[in-house]
Amino acid sequence: MRRLFTVAAAAAALAIPASIAGIGLGAVGPAGAAAHGKYSKITCTTITGNISSTITVSGCTGGATGGSSTPLPAATLAAGGTITWTSGSSTTISAPALKSTSAKKCPGYTKGGPVSAEKFTATVTGDTGDSLKIPGKSSGAVCLNSSTGAVTALSALKAS
Repeated sequence: MRRLFTVAAAAAALAIPASIAGIGLGAVGPAGAAAHGKYSKITCTTITGNISSTITVSGCTGGATGGSSTPLPAATLAAGGTITWTSGSSTTISAPALKSTSAKKCPGYTKGGPVSAEKFTATVTGDTGDSLKIPGKSSGAVCLNSSTGAVTALSALKAS
């Protein structure tokens, strides 16, 4: 269960960063980049939600995301999936690769407590907006509270 929780949270965060990879209004993928002369890079600073329901990524800059995602079902991101942005664009990411990291800076952390942290990486496999490189990269880190199900960002989620 913890692995699913972690994968879903990371994917969400991921998708979030990858999806964070906020999509824009131009052409899709490399063709869009060629039209604009460069690829987009997206950074999102906040993740809020619960592993058993939905997660939202916000504080996004650098793309045409509208600043945040719409609420994403956490479970659908564990295997990769599509993130829809408030701008109406979307970003698709692969299943995330996870690596445990220190949770000392996570909300509610106590040694031996229910809070853990995971770094994640994923591949951006599609986007309906501006010049996000396809395939692209996304990364970040999330805090997970196995007692409450809370998911928060440990570090900014990035996609390029």
